[in-house]
Amino acid sequence: MSDEEIWDGEMTMAEFKRLDPALQRKRIDTSLMRKVAELQRWAAKGVPQGFDWRKVGSSRVKLRQWHDPKKRLWAWSDDTPDHPRGRNRGLIAKWRKARDLLRVNRSATIRPVKEVLAEKVQALELQNILLIAEKSSLEMRLRRAEEILSIKDSTVALKRKRRKANALPSD
Repeated sequence: MSDEEIWDGEMTMAEFKRLDPALQRKRIDTSLMRKVAELQRWAAKGVPQGFDWRKVGSSRVKLRQWHDPKKRLWAWSDDTPDHPRGRNRGLIAKWRKARDLLRVNRSATIRPVKEVLAEKVQALELQNILLIAEKSSLEMRLRRAEEILSIKDSTVALKRKRRKANALPSD
């Protein structure tokens, strides 16, 4: 392993402390990025069978403590890297979104195509109903506005006629 890759391997706390601060930061940030990517993958494709995602990703503390050398996921103790307003706030926002999807069990598990299509059809039917109702409401408002304008035009025309009738003939 080269000096450049030494930061991305199994190491003790003493070895970690001997790393250059930039490499320490790189190790933690890269690990956080990998952890978030894994949780996003689970939220999209489903959690591996027999695995409880809550043990590793349900809180920032558990996310921090998650250690899996096979996946090169390293633990850390400082809460600065995963602070919601810290340097990795974008990653933490993505983690929250994946965590929330996993919490409500909205992961994309394999579902029958007919079931998915039936949901889409139902959503489109509802959308059509709402659009038809909105169109009807707009047409009604347009008719009222046209009636009001027509009444105003009639009133203005009547006033003009009266003015002309009441005007003194010019000799």
